[in-house]
Amino acid sequence: MTEHKDIQNPDDYTEEDYIVFEKKLFSLSTPTSELEDICMTLAHLPTKQAQDLLGKFKESTRANEVGWLDVAMDEGEFHYFSPENEQEERDYFALKVIQEIEDETIELQGKHDDLRLDLRRMDIEQEAVRELVGKGEVDKDETLAFHDCRLIVTSQMEDLERQISVKEKTIDQIKESIKTERYKNMDSMHMRHVHFC
Repeated sequence: MTEHKDIQNPDDYTEEDYIVFEKKLFSLSTPTSELEDICMTLAHLPTKQAQDLLGKFKESTRANEVGWLDVAMDEGEFHYFSPENEQEERDYFALKVIQEIEDETIELQGKHDDLRLDLRRMDIEQEAVRELVGKGEVDKDETLAFHDCRLIVTSQMEDLERQISVKEKTIDQIKESIKTERYKNMDSMHMRHVHFC
């Protein structure tokens, strides 16, 4: 395995350096040791361009020659997204809040879907009971409970819809408040395994 590198200063790399890296990564004549060295450099270079280049290389036929590429990509992503000042720390934490609210929204949506199924089940059961009433096999009072149950379930669904709407608007507002450019379009799923003390 190639020698580990410290975090690289983005100012030390020019556009030409990235062009050279890309040519070498996709050249059949580049030795594996040099591929590893380039990947190690890119993994410790906290720029979007470095991360994009690693991602592009991951899809290449030579990617399997760098056995630790996935680890390098995770490390590179970590360094790229790590906050470096107070505003970035606030925005990074905001992404975690978004991810948590999205999880809560999914849970509420699941409850809403369950209630929708309950309504469908009630409709089928009510239809059967009405048919039995029509045949004179059960008393007409048997249908009364369905109305009350439907009202309760519908009210619960409406409450869940309100909660979901508030959470979605809250997420949009938090996203709007993020000022750090590299966090603006970041997938909040990235934050699932990030924990704050």
